[in-house]
Amino acid sequence: VVLCKSFKIDIAAGSGFTTATAYDLGWLPKDAQLVSYNLIVATAVSGGTVSAATLALSVGGQLIVSAGNVYATAALAGAASALYMTSGFSQTVDQKITYTPTLTGAGATAGIIYINLQYVV
Repeated sequence: VVLCKSFKIDIAAGSGFTTATAYDLGWLPKDAQLVSYNLIVATAVSGGTVSAATLALSVGGQLIVSAGNVYATAALAGAASALYMTSGFSQTVDQKITYTPTLTGAGATAGIIYINLQYVV
């Protein structure tokens, strides 16, 4: 059975996106293995002096997306890395899901990003 966790990052509603810091989204349970993901930019990141924006996504400390372009409306989908599927998951503790934005410019005030993680346990 494939399960899914979904998250919404809404910058205008207060979701963290202003510094190159890891922001927590949630958790995958121990023994979970990520099988695929979707990163959907419904509204591009904008505002202030922002001229480029990317998002990195990690699960359990394993980098899944290194620089997803969130400055343009798009949908990115892909399989999780083979490394994650074979050795990156934890059998003993839940796995924290984090995202880290990188901005060229500053003062982002808008942007809606959806993240879907499909996994098995």
